[in-house]
Amino acid sequence: MNNALTRRRFLKNSTLAAGAVALAAHSGRAQDATAKAPRRTVGPNEKFNIALIGCGGMGCYKLSNFMASNQCNLVAVCDVDDSHLTDEHFQKTADGVKDAGEPMKAALAALPKEARVKDYRKVIDNKNIDIVIVGTPDHWHATPMIAAVAANKDVYCEKPCCHNVREGRAMLDAAKKFGAIVQVGTHQREIPLIQEARKFIQEGGLGIISQTNTYTYGNETPAGMGNDPDSAVPPGVDYNMWLGAAPERPFNKRRFHNTWRWYFDYGCGMVGDWNVHLQDIIMWTMGAKSPISVLCVPDFGIIEDDRTTPDAMQAMYEFPTPESVKTGKKGFIQTYTMRKVSGRPWDADGYGMDFYGTNGMIHLTRKVWKTDPDKWDWKAQTPKKGENGSEWRIAWTREQKNREDGGADQVAHQKHVENFLACVRDRKPPLANIESHYYSVAACHLANVSLRVGRQIFWDAQKEICCTDRDLKNPDQEANKLLAREYRQGFELPKV
Repeated sequence: MNNALTRRRFLKNSTLAAGAVALAAHSGRAQDATAKAPRRTVGPNEKFNIALIGCGGMGCYKLSNFMASNQCNLVAVCDVDDSHLTDEHFQKTADGVKDAGEPMKAALAALPKEARVKDYRKVIDNKNIDIVIVGTPDHWHATPMIAAVAANKDVYCEKPCCHNVREGRAMLDAAKKFGAIVQVGTHQREIPLIQEARKFIQEGGLGIISQTNTYTYGNETPAGMGNDPDSAVPPGVDYNMWLGAAPERPFNKRRFHNTWRWYFDYGCGMVGDWNVHLQDIIMWTMGAKSPISVLCVPDFGIIEDDRTTPDAMQAMYEFPTPESVKTGKKGFIQTYTMRKVSGRPWDADGYGMDFYGTNGMIHLTRKVWKTDPDKWDWKAQTPKKGENGSEWRIAWTREQKNREDGGADQVAHQKHVENFLACVRDRKPPLANIESHYYSVAACHLANVSLRVGRQIFWDAQKEICCTDRDLKNPDQEANKLLAREYRQGFELPKV
């Protein structure tokens, strides 16, 4: 681990005393963040000073969005892997985003060598940085985010915001305590057709909603990621820092860049990686916060690699009566179906969201929303008509498509960053603020909790604990342990 930034030097800097929470966590002792550092004043026509922690593919993609906004100066980039700090790496990423990559390339070309760092605490320590982008693997989202807001920086954090439920709560509490603007990367909220479908549902177009469904498919059989043996740590990688809170294990490329998310040590599988986007739209549209219960059934052993997340899974949620949409007296059912063993993958349209109401249903993706209306009488020889004189319960069938080249998705990424920057200026909550996201990501994590304990769990939303009974009288000790994680010594989560 890089010890260039010593504890004594860090604490000596009085203007960043709040940021000491991060270093205290890595010294093996937790410490409350009590001081509040002064926030740098950024004028209405002045650019923000930003830094990126985690320079993998998505981190760099988000950096290109920030630089394309023409509202930011790049001050630092940080990654534990030297190969992610090279000109070649950034050039490759910039080329992948076409025109949006040009401002990023220019910013990186002007960035001094000493501003490319391996220890994220150097970013936290820099009092001239206004905004931190957290683009690390999931198990490294919470600590730098909490440290950044404690140092009075605002944060754009990739999804899912946390590795587990307790981390998410700590991140939300930290954002509130320090008055930080925190946007999470569930950018689908920015897509116009999703917003339009949401409005149609909330205005009662589908009638009474009984059920919603999300799904992600794919086929990685038979070998999946393969079974390459453990190997030496690649040159230039601070593997101890990369592991962070996760258990110490020999290096294996399958657990490293790109594929780490299929191991519970670092990620949360498809339910948190991709379904969090879909679950977020369901809960945002319905006005739902917390489920009553979750039951998740997994399947393993079809793919021949050693991933710890499932090859297939089916989750079922009970949600109480929501705020925004009319449902039955007991609320609505949400299901999620995931397969890595059959079907087209998400990037070939093997994903979607469905809303089922008394008037019909809506199928929704990033590219299309389509109604499938119910008839007033499916069996009648002569069509039975409703009060509006139509045979169908919805007056029309609608199909709206975005550009086939994924352009709407790319535009949404950019708009999501620009929404965040506008909110940093006016101190208003962004579209995918940390509080709204917390409820969606907690629901995803609860599916994994149910999966791992092998039974239905009941969620006490007030106490934020799992119970074994619907009356919430008996805490589920085994499930509640999975709401958090065991932190490797020296990498404990900062206290707020």
